[in-house]
Amino acid sequence: MKKPIRSMFLALAIIILLNGCSSASTPIPPTFKPEPTFTPEPTPTPFVMPKGDFEMSWNTYNSEYDSLGGVVTIRRQGSKYTEKIVMSDGSGGTFDLTVISEGSEIKLSGHLGDPYSLYPHDYIQIESNGWLGFYDDQGYIYDVPPTH
Repeated sequence: MKKPIRSMFLALAIIILLNGCSSASTPIPPTFKPEPTFTPEPTPTPFVMPKGDFEMSWNTYNSEYDSLGGVVTIRRQGSKYTEKIVMSDGSGGTFDLTVISEGSEIKLSGHLGDPYSLYPHDYIQIESNGWLGFYDDQGYIYDVPPTH
């Protein structure tokens, strides 16, 4: 009678061993991770100096030179340039501008010798990048980007 019990224990041990081996290391398939895609930042449209009639505006705030801030709008109609200034306190006005030079940049003046000028500049310049620069007899003062 010893042989059947021994055979039974041996068979049971083999079954347990086989059963344990088959469930212990079932491989888990790797999760598919796609390669990260590169999404480039949109390229800003480069500024192109307008031809013909146009109107452009700039916020003039600058903590050192123009802490009141306001909006300057320059308009060209035909060969005539005007500057409309609206300060943040509501003051302002509209002025005719004189063209000093036109090309890849537009240099304009309107306040030479004007003791009531709202800006401490001899001329302004619409720069080739669209910014509005302020200049005096010593040169560059500051510039501001166009509003959109």
